[in-house]
Amino acid sequence: SFAMYFLAVLDRNNIGNAKVAGMDKHLGLRGDQFNWVVSAFFFTYIFCEVPANYFLKRLGARVWLPLIAVCWSVLVACLAAVSSYGSAVAVRVLLGVFEAGYVPGFLYLMSFWYTRKQQAPRVALFFSAGMFAGIWAGPLAARLQRIEGSLLGYQYIFIIEAAMTVAVAIFMALVVRSYPESAGFLTDDERAAALRMLRADRALFPSADYSIRQVGRALSDWTVWAYAVIFWAAATGGITQAVFGPTLIQAMGYTSTRAQVLSAVPSACGFVSQLLAMAMPRVYGRFSVWIMLSSAAACAFYAVLATVESVHVRFAFLALSNFALAPNMPLVSLWMSNN
Repeated sequence: SFAMYFLAVLDRNNIGNAKVAGMDKHLGLRGDQFNWVVSAFFFTYIFCEVPANYFLKRLGARVWLPLIAVCWSVLVACLAAVSSYGSAVAVRVLLGVFEAGYVPGFLYLMSFWYTRKQQAPRVALFFSAGMFAGIWAGPLAARLQRIEGSLLGYQYIFIIEAAMTVAVAIFMALVVRSYPESAGFLTDDERAAALRMLRADRALFPSADYSIRQVGRALSDWTVWAYAVIFWAAATGGITQAVFGPTLIQAMGYTSTRAQVLSAVPSACGFVSQLLAMAMPRVYGRFSVWIMLSSAAACAFYAVLATVESVHVRFAFLALSNFALAPNMPLVSLWMSNN
């Protein structure tokens, strides 16, 4: 799951690396057209997350998660072939449809396999894969865009990273099991012990109903929307850094290749802080306190980033702001899941 989320983040955000490699100039994008190409992904990503878990319940994680991974990797490869603003937007819209199911699918899958206390370090580790992808995205793109062949540099970024996703999806289909009840690698005694532990923690089971009424109750609960707003605030900063980080760094005066490589530094800072998020609830169990501290620090660092002129200071605070904000995504997810 870590490897697949690593590739999912790589696939959704490599559009930013492709821009630095010249995609926008090749397509003749003007004004804010590139921004709309980026944003098009999220319209369908938002609205397809809930329906995606319906199909997960029906098909099982072993089939559904690798299936959507193959579908989105095909679309990522298609980005290498787009020739206009409209076709780029269309592919990104479809990409959002299939990537939408992976994160909620993983969180849903965890609820069948682990108690809430066991989920905490695993969910934090899972989300850290996104930051880990940011560490490698820039250096990998810098290497791929230098491939000499019949294609443009940015096209190799899309094609090779899509191929990596297909390979991991095939492996995932072979090793992932949907439920403990159907896991062949567990003995009868191990399965019985696991199910007793999960029942005591009120975990979910394959036999549990999944209805439109449940979805309606969730959508009418104001606390769900409160969690969503907090997660949105954290994700906005994270996505901005992930997609536009290379562009921001290039605007500081660095060359295209150097900007790709340096974009790994803020992501590395976020990766470290998300690993620390695994321990935060064990030190002090109030998720809200950790989230408030992280958010306050991020606000202060962003304010400095927006006002200073020194290139080196701006780069340092870009990294610090990502370090401060990154723990909020796993912490909010765990807070909601535990409640």
